[in-house]
Amino acid sequence: MRGEFCRVLTEDGLELQGMYVAPDGGASEMTLVHTHGLDGNFYENRFVDHVANACLQNGLSFITANNRGHDYISDLIRENPESGEITYSQIGGIYELFEESVLDIAAWVGFARSRGSKKFIIQGHSHGALKAIYYLSKGGAEGVEGLVLLSPSDDFGKQRASLGDTFDDALALAEGLISEGKGLEVLPPGIFHYPISAQSYYDIYRPGSPLALFNVSRTDRSDFPELAGVKVPVLMIVGSVDEAFLGEPDEFLRTSHDLLTNAPSFEGSVLLGAPHNYLGWDEEVGKTIGAWLSRTF
Repeated sequence: MRGEFCRVLTEDGLELQGMYVAPDGGASEMTLVHTHGLDGNFYENRFVDHVANACLQNGLSFITANNRGHDYISDLIRENPESGEITYSQIGGIYELFEESVLDIAAWVGFARSRGSKKFIIQGHSHGALKAIYYLSKGGAEGVEGLVLLSPSDDFGKQRASLGDTFDDALALAEGLISEGKGLEVLPPGIFHYPISAQSYYDIYRPGSPLALFNVSRTDRSDFPELAGVKVPVLMIVGSVDEAFLGEPDEFLRTSHDLLTNAPSFEGSVLLGAPHNYLGWDEEVGKTIGAWLSRTF
């Protein structure tokens, strides 16, 4: 195994960090690219170790990578690609804008290409799973041959269930702060399960938000073109003690499968007893992904 700590620059000049591993003998033709969830980072979830091993055992390279929403607040280096001037941008999960995630995944796919890979599997956990789907929907499908969704989150369904009749009030508060030039102000506790700015909260829950692409409970969406646009094999894993969706996990998998109408294959797995971050079930995640890789590629 060859491991490498790596950095990339996104198209808009942000520096991101990650870890790349390749099988003995050098880079492989296919790389699995993992993106973390909201406020996460490339190293915190223990299951990434086991996914990396599963990739290596199947002859794939593996990248676990930061996106601009890593940790709560992050001071990211921004390098002007023309002048080389270095500045800093404060982003992290509190301030990120979802649609910019396409630039992050594209940068990591580009890194994998630079190491010789021509085929890719995009994997995302939680909020990162939605970023993976969105990336594909925005033209990032060239060379992508598989999609792994680890506990994708039904953000709208969960937030409406949490706030009830005050959902619209919270959205109006965020919109009002933005109109007053206070979009970076953090919302009061109790509105969201993490600290979050008005601009990021409104970005997630505004009418027409792309974050509704996995609103499988249909609280705010009735059509799902991003899911219908997925045309590669899909593996989806959820825990039975998973707070990211409404209802029973088996039904969540069935509904998701039904909406992925053009995926040539779909495999769903419920890890009994596993929480949202799979802590304690990390090895099972790796085994499940490894078996799917072996059968599918």
